[in-house]
Amino acid sequence: MKTTLLLILFFSIALSASAQQNSFDYFGLPSPEDKIELFAPGIVSLENTKEYSLAVSPVGDEVFFATGTWPECKIMHVKKMESGWSKPEVAFFSRDCFAVEPAFSPDGKYLYFSSSKGEKDIKQYSIRRMEKAGNKWVNAKKIIDITNPDILEFHPSITNEGTIYFCAWDLKTNKGSIYKSDYLNGVYSEPAKENVPFEGNCSVTNPFVDPAGKFIITSTEVENSKSKYDAFISYRNKEGWAKPVNFGKRFNSSEVDDSFDISPDGKFLFIYKNDNVYRTETKGVIQ
Repeated sequence: MKTTLLLILFFSIALSASAQQNSFDYFGLPSPEDKIELFAPGIVSLENTKEYSLAVSPVGDEVFFATGTWPECKIMHVKKMESGWSKPEVAFFSRDCFAVEPAFSPDGKYLYFSSSKGEKDIKQYSIRRMEKAGNKWVNAKKIIDITNPDILEFHPSITNEGTIYFCAWDLKTNKGSIYKSDYLNGVYSEPAKENVPFEGNCSVTNPFVDPAGKFIITSTEVENSKSKYDAFISYRNKEGWAKPVNFGKRFNSSEVDDSFDISPDGKFLFIYKNDNVYRTETKGVIQ
């Protein structure tokens, strides 16, 4: 009898945890399936403004996204209440400064973003982190700032182990590179350039890394290409990152195609283009 009760309790907890991990309701919107559709008009995709870099909490109760044109950017916040979703408003940590490109850690304990708070030059963005304490975000602090005033840090993406991948933008060359910083014993390592094997002198920006480290998506301007920035994906193999593959005409155009992110449940690709957020299923797109 005790064994039966313990099994029932175990499976109840497991089911509860599973439901909690995948509880984002996508604002009640049906799946676009293989179509690329404007996401959450009036909530996330707003009129007459630019929205991008959507971050959804792993338990589905909070959404952050960026709005505005760099360097004068803000992070917006939407929270799930008992009565439904709140209206989008400027996140409290972005009210007195410029901030952009939020990202959750896979376990939801930390929120990362890029900001120039406290800097005399508002272009001097670096990566910061806040931690969740109950229902509040606290202890915002700068965690990555390469000691070169010509290098700015953007678009953090975090693995299960806490490693941060990010874009280091060089103001002198006007090009980006992917860097990473490992998290060991509560300390971030010195950022190091990550070898994503593009050919030629490319600008590689805005990484999204699979939490398990299986693949990386970037927005890249390939040398001598006519299509400006395109989205590419590179899968991890025994030697490192495989040769990046272009996402193709379905996702890329002759104009600048901005970065991609993936929902925490892995089901949807968020695409940032035409100053709005779009969504499509990852099925058939990501291996």
